[in-house]
Amino acid sequence: MIYSIKTLNQLPLILKGFRKEKSLTQAAMAEKLGITQQSYAYFEANPAAATIERLFMVLRMLDVGISLDKTSPAASVGDIPSVKATSQPPKGKAMVQKIRKAAPAIAIGKAKPSAVAKVGRIVAPTRAKESW
Repeated sequence: MIYSIKTLNQLPLILKGFRKEKSLTQAAMAEKLGITQQSYAYFEANPAAATIERLFMVLRMLDVGISLDKTSPAASVGDIPSVKATSQPPKGKAMVQKIRKAAPAIAIGKAKPSAVAKVGRIVAPTRAKESW
């Protein structure tokens, strides 16, 4: 099935739909990636803030590919070219759920500082950075 993505706001819903289609929880995806569930939840809610490498890593785990289609010249300035995410449904199984066209709510997250300032000095983070 092909899903056309016209805005970054649609990406979290698409990722969640593909994950649920494979009957995976956020914790299961995080375990496969070698990260915490909280890190994966942040990624899924804010995929536009992630690197393209991380996005591709998650899409590969979900058996999803990206194809870019050249569209006809924009009729107006507001037209945006589309990107399509495609998934090969598992053989012998019906599609579990179709992703609705409604755009999801915008999730706004605050960036976490890498170090905390205390009394004029920089203190190293208490948790090790994840390498994914």
